[in-house]
Amino acid sequence: MRSLINIACFICVLFTVSTNADMTESKDVVVVVLSQKEGYHAAHADYLRKSIYEQANTLEKVAPEIVLSHELLIKDSWTITSLLIHLSSAFPNARWFFFCLENTVIRLEKLLDVLGRFSASLDIWIGHALYDHEPTIIHHFEKHTKKFKYPNIASGFAMTSKLLKSLSEEISKGRAPKPDFSIDSSYEFASFVLKSANAVRLTHVSKICVVSGSDCATYPRFFHPCSSSISPENVYFAVKTCSKFHKDRIPVIKQTWAKHAKNIGYFSDTADKYLRNAYVVPNTTEGHCAKTYAILQITSDIMKRDNLDWLVISDDDTIFSVARLLRLLTCYNPDNSVAIGERYGFRTWDNNHGYNYLTGGAGVVLSAPLVHRMVETVICVCPSDITPDDMHLFGACFLRLGYIHSQPVHSPLFHQARPMDYATAYLASQEPVSFHKFWMIDPKVVYDEWFAEADSILSESPRHTEL
Repeated sequence: MRSLINIACFICVLFTVSTNADMTESKDVVVVVLSQKEGYHAAHADYLRKSIYEQANTLEKVAPEIVLSHELLIKDSWTITSLLIHLSSAFPNARWFFFCLENTVIRLEKLLDVLGRFSASLDIWIGHALYDHEPTIIHHFEKHTKKFKYPNIASGFAMTSKLLKSLSEEISKGRAPKPDFSIDSSYEFASFVLKSANAVRLTHVSKICVVSGSDCATYPRFFHPCSSSISPENVYFAVKTCSKFHKDRIPVIKQTWAKHAKNIGYFSDTADKYLRNAYVVPNTTEGHCAKTYAILQITSDIMKRDNLDWLVISDDDTIFSVARLLRLLTCYNPDNSVAIGERYGFRTWDNNHGYNYLTGGAGVVLSAPLVHRMVETVICVCPSDITPDDMHLFGACFLRLGYIHSQPVHSPLFHQARPMDYATAYLASQEPVSFHKFWMIDPKVVYDEWFAEADSILSESPRHTEL
């Protein structure tokens, strides 16, 4: 009798699996690319769109609907939640929505096969699941553990239309979170989904990959330079410091990445025996807006004098790969007003006062025309010496200048925190340009592990060896 019961249960399980699975056609899917307006990024998004169309044609299928978020002109679409109401109303017949980035590779046939293994009639979302080993600053030190999973957006994630519509209804009713700061959209969106009325957890799917493999339906494309690397002679590095860190932090900078910087200046409250060649600028214990604005004024003159293309503003506890940074800059035109770094959002839900900004600790790259423009107008002058410098100068200032539709360029290769603050699988899909903070780490070990090999192709400048 027990054997018959077991067989019956087994048949029941098989029946449940087969009825939960759906045949998914490409016409049932909306692909949402979280794209950016800047030319290099817009071109990559368009390339992805054309690739999907070509695959659909080869498969003799109707192509999926494809949305490039930067074309919608919806404010702060990178946070995902701001898109949901539009997507729900614009595509009422869709069964699945697949979200990804410009550099996500999609193998359409394999993706349709993955989606077909799940029922579109249920509240489901799937992706490559990441989790935190411990509370981290980039996730607001929330005490989620590996039980709380969030998707690697560069790999893409899929959500049933049923779930998306229910989430959009919650947003319409004012139930979406309204944080002061948006940092990691994938984590924050996953938290919203989990706290929603349906309380849906992300389902991990191994075929949504973090690195390329023959069985992968999707995976992130590694960055490739757009031309031969630009010369270090065209870039000026400005390091923000103060006297209390001259002895401990500046030697680390000089012994690691600064060896490869041809043009570098140290900006501090004083010059002393540990840093004799410092540019003296105003200093405060918080905010640092006056200090950073003074740096912009001084470096604007230096860039004009030496005909330099790029300015990199760095904290004295930021570690770079100079070689990777130079490779990244090949994809941007220094004759345009360009700002590149790691994007944060301040009250992005507030249509009147919210804005995006580049967080300073990760390092901020500014083109020469933008630097000159920032100091030649009163628009960017600091409201007070202690105003947060990155929020005002690399966010609110851009908004007032009307720079690139008020959107600085986000690159996931810049990092505001330490390597240990990121999920291992997240870092596996990229070649980082920077990390920040010397807290509870050996920064020289971080440089040797992550950047030394990449920088080995560059010559060292004897001007920047340790005194």
